[in-house]
Amino acid sequence: MKRERILPKANELLLPSASQGSASAARATVIAAAAGPSGKPLSGLRFVVIGRTLKKKADIGKLIAERGGKMVAAVDDKVAACISTEGAHFIAEL
Repeated sequence: MKRERILPKANELLLPSASQGSASAARATVIAAAAGPSGKPLSGLRFVVIGRTLKKKADIGKLIAERGGKMVAAVDDKVAACISTEGAHFIAEL
């Protein structure tokens, strides 16, 4: 069963037009808006890493933590997203 992406890829996000400023300034505005009051874009979000990944899971967890998120071991109704490779298959009972 093929799963469809429900969130846009980073390069598909709608950014202000180039006439309103540089692309890097527009990206900074989008990131700052998403970061919320803590200043960290993943603040309060929980993630699960599933399957084999190109980076070590500990390194991915560190990147998530630096951005305010938390990596957890099990899928539940509080998990914001599952990070996986294209070939990984899993079934979550929520």
